[in-house]
Amino acid sequence: MMPMEGGMDLGVLANRLQRLVMLDTSVFEEIRAEQSATVPALVVAIVATFLAGFGGWLWWIRETDYYTGKVFVQSVILGTVFSMALWIVWLLISWVVLTQVFRQQADWQEMLRTMGMAAAALALSIGLVIPELDFGIGLASVALLFGMTTLAIQAVTQASQAQVLVANLSGFAVWAIVLSLLVTTDSYLAPGIFLRAL
Repeated sequence: MMPMEGGMDLGVLANRLQRLVMLDTSVFEEIRAEQSATVPALVVAIVATFLAGFGGWLWWIRETDYYTGKVFVQSVILGTVFSMALWIVWLLISWVVLTQVFRQQADWQEMLRTMGMAAAALALSIGLVIPELDFGIGLASVALLFGMTTLAIQAVTQASQAQVLVANLSGFAVWAIVLSLLVTTDSYLAPGIFLRAL
């Protein structure tokens, strides 16, 4: 396999993603202090978010017959950008709650790596294209995203499970609420299930 930037190769990344699909969360312990895993983790988060947006767009095409080009640009392209920016805000809010409110140690770079890999769960939103199952699949992908990011944060701190849950929920709530507000009848600036909820 060709190595990725930072010395990590695609075989290692594929293996870790496969293990996450099998719910092997030891992946988070492996990558938390591995600086070369930062770029691959960000790539996973971006690709998963893009796939969520693409799934939402495919749902839009199936359900409507208007604004498909506008929706692609806004929801898939710009929605991925906005979602990733808000994902960084989510990460930082969770880190601040852990370190400043609960006075626990947590490294935001380690959180970035583990939460980036956990974001792979969002890729399940590509299944929004499946009729009758679309909303359930979208909801399940966001729920799995929240669950996996909770486990990802737990891997980088000695904080209690309750503290990690509160910290992650604080950031997740901002991410979800702001993305919800970015989708209106005239604007489609969020990916995946947020577009489906319109």
